[in-house]
Amino acid sequence: MTKGDNSIMDVSLNAERLSEQYFSWYKNNTDFKQVNKNIIQINLPFTDNFADELTIYAVSLPDGRIKVTDDGWTVNNLESVGVSISHSPTRKKLFETQLRAYGVTSTASELSITADVAHFSEAKHRLLQGMLFVNDMFMLKKQYTTNYFIDDVNSFFEENNIRTIKNVSYMGSSGLSHKFEFSIPGIRNIPTRLIKTMTNANNSMFAMAILANVEQTEKIMQQRTRFYVFLNDLNREKQQHSVSQDVVNLFEQNRIKVVRFSERESYTAELAE
Repeated sequence: MTKGDNSIMDVSLNAERLSEQYFSWYKNNTDFKQVNKNIIQINLPFTDNFADELTIYAVSLPDGRIKVTDDGWTVNNLESVGVSISHSPTRKKLFETQLRAYGVTSTASELSITADVAHFSEAKHRLLQGMLFVNDMFMLKKQYTTNYFIDDVNSFFEENNIRTIKNVSYMGSSGLSHKFEFSIPGIRNIPTRLIKTMTNANNSMFAMAILANVEQTEKIMQQRTRFYVFLNDLNREKQQHSVSQDVVNLFEQNRIKVVRFSERESYTAELAE
């Protein structure tokens, strides 16, 4: 979710221009406030499920490094809707595994990254991406599925003997890292396949963030690469629910293959190459 209107505009624009638009919007709507000489509050242009502004903090450490922290927002937000991380070993393991893929440390209820000053922007970017991804993955579980969507996608690959590498990150052209939940290696004339997942298939700003990830990564790939997004379009009863056509158009017009989970079997052959 984001502040203001989160509908996708100008879907006919190309990926590079949309990526520039996204990063410009993100920069212009991020607010830094000095709390004291050691702490800076950073208000980000995203809101949580209660329409509260998403806030993180940069804390100066005695050794000269900076700790970027959510001050407990992610865990507290999940627990406020009945999703307890600590009470379920399976949930806790998944939570920590996904955070590690972003380089995020979980201590008690706090999520954080410690970095030197030169790498502050990268740390802030990775913490935000980790918070948004985990929030998307856990928040919609009760409403849409008995499992976590990323686990459902992984099971699909395993059931069809499709060998994947999980949680692969690339340093994009902007100097920031971009994570893909799954990678399928290519060889000779078979392209590398990089795959993102969306539990909430109607979150237009998350879709824009994915497009930015793809556009930034595509520039630095030396081998031919094909990008996919798996969209969750099934509820707990395995019945289809609506998917935003704006989200679908955004991806398809920028050469990102959309895989509705209800139609996943039709993509088995090309993913198994």
